[in-house]
Amino acid sequence: MNDTLLIWIPHLLGLGFVFAFGTCVGSFINVVSLRIPDGMSVISPPSRCSICGRRLTWYENLPVFGWLIIRGRCWSCKTRVSLRYPAVELITGGLFAAYYAAVFVADPHGWWGRSGGAWFQNQGFMASIPALAAILGLLAALLAATLIDLRTFSIPLSITLTPTILGLFAWTMQGFVTDQIRPSPWPIPLAESWPVCAAVIGGGCGTAISILLLAKGTLHRSFNDYHEYVKEGELLADYPHARREMRRELVFLLPIVALAVGGFFVGKAMDGAPPQVLQSLGGAGLGYFSGAGIMWFVRIVASYMKGVEAMGMGDVHLMGAAGATLGWIDPIVAFFIAPFSGLAWIAVSGVLGSLRKGSSRREIPYGPHLALAIVAVVLLRPAIIDAGRLLFPGLISANTSLHERPNRFQ
Repeated sequence: MNDTLLIWIPHLLGLGFVFAFGTCVGSFINVVSLRIPDGMSVISPPSRCSICGRRLTWYENLPVFGWLIIRGRCWSCKTRVSLRYPAVELITGGLFAAYYAAVFVADPHGWWGRSGGAWFQNQGFMASIPALAAILGLLAALLAATLIDLRTFSIPLSITLTPTILGLFAWTMQGFVTDQIRPSPWPIPLAESWPVCAAVIGGGCGTAISILLLAKGTLHRSFNDYHEYVKEGELLADYPHARREMRRELVFLLPIVALAVGGFFVGKAMDGAPPQVLQSLGGAGLGYFSGAGIMWFVRIVASYMKGVEAMGMGDVHLMGAAGATLGWIDPIVAFFIAPFSGLAWIAVSGVLGSLRKGSSRREIPYGPHLALAIVAVVLLRPAIIDAGRLLFPGLISANTSLHERPNRFQ
C-alpha cells in the first residue's frame, strides 16, 4: 500500500462527512437561488413540485439521492425535474470536500498544502472550526450569487451580507481560540499594528454612520429610481443619470474614508501590538474594505467615464464578502484574475455561436467571473503562487504563500 493512500485513509470519514454536509448546503442553495429573487421565504412553504404543487416527501428532499429515487420526474404530474438540482448539490459537496482536503489532508509542506494546511493542521479541526465555517460559507454564497446573477443580472444583498457577517464573526472567534504557542502563517493576513486596527475600527464606525444617515433619509440611496427606466420584459435599463448617482455614492463614502484616516493617525500614537483577537478581526475588516473598495473605485471611475452604470453594487458587496473571509490580499488577486474568465467566456461563447447557425452569443454579468476567480484563489492557491512567481520573481519566492509576506500596511 503506497504512502499516499495511507495518508488519505484516516481522512475518508471526514471527507465523506464534509461532502455530505456540502450536498445538504447545496440543496438549500437551490431553494435560496430560486426563491429570494422572487421575494419568497426560504422556509415556507415547504419544498413542493413547481407545477402540480404536491409537497415533497422527506426522501425526495434527500440531496442527490432524492432526484435519483424519482428518476428526475415528479411522481404526480410526471414533469421533468431539472438536472440543476443534483448538479448544484454535487458541486457544493465537491467544493467543500476539496477545501477540506487541501487544508487537512494534503501535506502542509507540499504543493497543495500551500493553501493554508500548515495553520489548519497545527490548530486541529476543532480549534479551526470558525475559520473553516467562514470559508465554506463563502464558497456556498459564491455559488448562490452566481446562480441568481445569471438569471436576474443582480445579486441580492442578503446573499453577500451573510458571508460578510459570518467572516467578521468567525475571525473574531478564531482570535480567541487560536493557539498562540504553535504559530503558523494565518489563513488571512492579520492587522498586526495599532494604526491598521484603528483605521478598520474607524472605517466600521463610518460605515455605521453612513447607513444610519441613509436610513433616516439624510442621504439618498443611489439608483433608487432605476426601476422606472426598465422596459417591460427586460432586466436592464438604459439609465441616463449614472454620474449623478456616483456623486451620491461618493457622499456615502465620505464618513467611512474620513474616520478610517482619522483612526489610522490615532493608532500611530499607541504603543505595542493589539491583542490577537483584535488583530484577527482587524484582518477581516481590512479585507472587507479592500475587496469592496477596489470594486467600488472601479465602479465610480468607470461609471463617470462611460456615463452609464459600469458595475453593479452586488459585485462590490461580493468582493467585500470575499475580503471579510479571506483577508485583503485574496480579493485583490481575484480582481486581476476575473477578466481572464470573462475573456475565456467571450472566446468560448463566440465559437459556440458560430457553430450554431443564427444563434447569438449570450452575455452574462460580471459577478460569476468574480466568483469563479475567488474560488480559484481559494482552491488553486499553489498554481496562482507559481504563476505569480514566474511573472514577478522578485516579489514572490518559490516557497511562499500569498499570506506569508509581512503586512505591508503596518
